[in-house]
Amino acid sequence: MSWETARRIWRQRRSSITSDTPADLDGGGTVGACLTGARASSVCVASGKGGTGKSVFSASLATCIMPRGRTLICDADMGIGNAHILQGISPVASFVELVAGSATATEILSHCSESLDLIAAGSGVSNMAELSSAELHKIALAIEELESDYAHLLVDSAAGISNQTLAFAAAADLVVIVTTPDVTAMTDAYAFIKVLLRGTPECQPLLVVNRAHSFDEAASVVHRIEGVCQRFLHRTPRWIGWVPEDDAVQSAVNARAPVVSHEPDSPAALALAHLALQVLEEMSRLPKRGLGRQLASRISYSPKLA
Repeated sequence: MSWETARRIWRQRRSSITSDTPADLDGGGTVGACLTGARASSVCVASGKGGTGKSVFSASLATCIMPRGRTLICDADMGIGNAHILQGISPVASFVELVAGSATATEILSHCSESLDLIAAGSGVSNMAELSSAELHKIALAIEELESDYAHLLVDSAAGISNQTLAFAAAADLVVIVTTPDVTAMTDAYAFIKVLLRGTPECQPLLVVNRAHSFDEAASVVHRIEGVCQRFLHRTPRWIGWVPEDDAVQSAVNARAPVVSHEPDSPAALALAHLALQVLEEMSRLPKRGLGRQLASRISYSPKLA
């Protein structure tokens, strides 16, 4: 399919998303009332290693899904997060202040746009990388408190396989793993899938290949990951597509904006928009388990013993 054809398809789908959005999910002030007591759909974007473009993917995914309902980005790359940079904002507070007890759940929210909010992870705070059970429990309760005001929660997780990274992934309704043709990225993607499925066997992760130079290169990456997963895990992730190497991505990062809004007709933006539609479709089919509630349930913490 040519990029011109892809552009035409995306414009049609983008119009459909906007026109089909219910009035009570358009980012206006009635959303909270509409969703009170409800659980939001949640997706965790993860990767086995840093540098795969996970946060770039998350930024564009959030931008694409917010027309379907108010969306909250939770930057879970604790202490070294950069999700706020890609939304062009400077947060006043973050998870750091929540954990320290100097800010409430609502006070750490940062407004990005009419239908998009963000909770920053804080930057340059080393102790956030290894939170205690009590601290992680406090974050889980804050997310649960805020959840009813949103249709979608998007977790931009830390790279790697730390316990708290895996806890966020296991708590989400859906997990999307972003990798690249780099051999170390593929190896670490497999490692993440292996550990995730060991602790959450019911999970069906989705796989995205980023920064590929062609469909054949992306397909080769998937073939290798699927092969080793099938051999050793007897399970495979579901490949939903790829994003081409594109200078527009770096241009958007430098402009502190998602590429889908900064250069919407670029090859990378078109691919990301198409992937967002697939993620939305998958989220709509899954039960809404409640990210905060699930996260709290996976933490070995008892207030009575604290």
